[in-house]
Amino acid sequence: MTLATIWLTIARKEFADALRSRMIWGIVVIIAAMTSLSAGISLLVPDVEGGAEMAIGGASQFAGLLVPIMALIAAYLAIAGERESGSLKVILGLPPSRGEVLLGKFLGRSGVVAIGLTLGFVVSGVVAAVLYGGLPVVAFIGTTILTVVLGVSFVGIAIGISAVTTTRARAMTLAITAYLGLTLLWDLAPTAVHLLVTGEMPGGVVPAWYLLLQGLSPTGAYNALVQQLLLGGGTAVEARIGGPAPSYLDPAVFLGILFVWTVVPLLVGYLSFRRADLS
Repeated sequence: MTLATIWLTIARKEFADALRSRMIWGIVVIIAAMTSLSAGISLLVPDVEGGAEMAIGGASQFAGLLVPIMALIAAYLAIAGERESGSLKVILGLPPSRGEVLLGKFLGRSGVVAIGLTLGFVVSGVVAAVLYGGLPVVAFIGTTILTVVLGVSFVGIAIGISAVTTTRARAMTLAITAYLGLTLLWDLAPTAVHLLVTGEMPGGVVPAWYLLLQGLSPTGAYNALVQQLLLGGGTAVEARIGGPAPSYLDPAVFLGILFVWTVVPLLVGYLSFRRADLS
């Protein structure tokens, strides 16, 4: 078997296992339900104004909270679970190397998350189009792609966690810690730094570095990219900081941050997994 064939074989197995466990359909249902609900908020709540663009923005806010935990759940046991059960030793007794196993599992779980998120967003897009009589196609497709990228980034984090842990309990603990730290608690750090530097809480206009600090987490980078997509790129950033936007707030920087959050955990996980004693 060639190297590419081994990766694909493992990825297909991971994908098939996810289908049998109905994982992908769970992702579709939850994402579709929550994002569709956000699409109808402006119709359900009389005081909220907005159209399809606001619906997409609302869907992305839900996604920023839901996608990380779904991706972590989908992948945090990919290696640790089989390692604890002993089945990983059987797999590694066949042609795949440890690096090939890790890469195949990343690709397979990423495929599950990507398809689940895409189908979920398609459902919410149909709902928004019906409710508002149309849909900004470019903004919708762009937001869907960015959401998939966020999901893949957290799959990379989850696979990295799974590769460095030896038991399900430890993998779960690290996955929960990663979710809390990277989604719910991250914004506290930029706010604290802003308070220390300026002596006041962030207001309507903030320093450019504050937006960069917010965007250093995968969820923060995702939110920054979606906001620039929906609100007009540099114009939205300039309004937020009250002046010209520096180059470090370009979309390419935040895409790079998502890439780093995908690759670095995988690399750390591989280095640990390669040296691990599975006996």
